[in-house]
Amino acid sequence: MKPKNLHISADRSPFDQRDSVFTRARLIPESDLFNDYYERRPGYRKADDAARVLPQLATPGGERYRPAEGALIEAQFAASDLFASAVEREAEASIPSPAAGLDHGNGAVLHHKLPDTSPAGLTAFVKDAARFLGADDVGVTPLDRADVYLRRGRPLERHGEKPDLEHSHAIVLVFAMRSECVQTGPEMISTVETARVYQQAAAAGYALADALKRCGFAARAHVDSNYLVACPPLAVSAGLGELGRNGILVHPTLGPGVRLGVVTIDAGLQADEEGCWGIADFCRICAKCAKSCPSAAIPKGETEICRGAEKWPLRAERCYHYWRTQGTDCGVCMRVCPFQKPDTFMHRIVRQFIARTTIFNKLFLKFDDLIYGSTSEPDLDPGLPFRQGEGSSK
Repeated sequence: MKPKNLHISADRSPFDQRDSVFTRARLIPESDLFNDYYERRPGYRKADDAARVLPQLATPGGERYRPAEGALIEAQFAASDLFASAVEREAEASIPSPAAGLDHGNGAVLHHKLPDTSPAGLTAFVKDAARFLGADDVGVTPLDRADVYLRRGRPLERHGEKPDLEHSHAIVLVFAMRSECVQTGPEMISTVETARVYQQAAAAGYALADALKRCGFAARAHVDSNYLVACPPLAVSAGLGELGRNGILVHPTLGPGVRLGVVTIDAGLQADEEGCWGIADFCRICAKCAKSCPSAAIPKGETEICRGAEKWPLRAERCYHYWRTQGTDCGVCMRVCPFQKPDTFMHRIVRQFIARTTIFNKLFLKFDDLIYGSTSEPDLDPGLPFRQGEGSSK
């Protein structure tokens, strides 16, 4: 039997970013925004209040807290926030495109005219630039309105606003996490790596969008804490992987240990085709992430249809509550995934079979269990030099 992707309806509906567990966690208790939100969404209140009293991520009080790693996590997310703020400032100021004349403060107006702005030429420039800026993979897709958030949730000053985004295409950038760090989850070092890669994605996305604006195109970077679009479905549409049981993108060679950035642009580009690597079909019989999830947030059963898209319904509140108790973003589901393996010759052969037929999936899963175990234990000593002591918060 040939593999097939999860079904996505042509008339699926967009997601309201205000309902994201991360947005809800930022609401200030008893503020007008807080009270208004929970009047509309009372069903979230109990779970959110239970998480809200726990320590923040990467701070003293979490069971896996280490001060050196906590400092690095906060510093890198703070750097990402600088790019998120810059994106917002430019949008607020309605900065004109270079085609209209962009004064950079010294009286000079920069407008770089690319020699080839055909769809093929511009796409080649975009992909080359993205990879030069550090992306491990990049794809292009038309911007489906269902992938633009219904309402904004972050930053809080934009809470409830309808996104103003009329761009035609999305450029999706994939950044791989270092495998030795992924293998430490749920220890804090995995979150240090998460923060590092989000910072890298923010810097690359911002630079790419700015370069495109300097060439006369309307463009916007979508970075951590300042997205107007949902990244995983755009990545799937751009041919960069499939949605896994754990609710995140699984890249065909890099696995689930990746983070995403997006740049939207109003220009003609050559879109990539959505691919099929048998990942979703393998997820149906595997369920290692669900069996290993310490919060039981990942379902072991079948997919469901949510807003017109087929997916496994992740219990985000359970997942986030566990994050807050541990002080990390966990990452166990990435660590145990059979696709989170080194890109060796043998693994490439297995992936090629999985992409072509489902016949051998159960056999490959048994081999994975024999070699790596039905679940795997975290690597508590990845040999990174800044780790200092136990750092117990008790």
